[in-house]
Amino acid sequence: MTTKKDIEKKLEEQLDSLSKQIDKLEAKMKQDQARASELEQQAMQKLISMRSKAKSELHHFKESGEEKWEALSARLDQYWESLGKELKAYEGRL
Repeated sequence: MTTKKDIEKKLEEQLDSLSKQIDKLEAKMKQDQARASELEQQAMQKLISMRSKAKSELHHFKESGEEKWEALSARLDQYWESLGKELKAYEGRL
């Protein structure tokens, strides 16, 4: 059975990986800011906002009691998947 600590570790690793990808894309966009379209800038802001929310959700998960962590885990998995899809869609534009 998967424990809360196992899930925390998995989510932290996913967030670190996604954060690195977002940081890399943000640096690339800043370097090419003159060429970045309004749509690309909005997409980057959306990714940054989603990352912030993901960090907040992970914090809530860590602070949750044992009885709530399974429900939070399912919600976080969905959110991480959504963030990953947004990131891949943005990467495809560059």
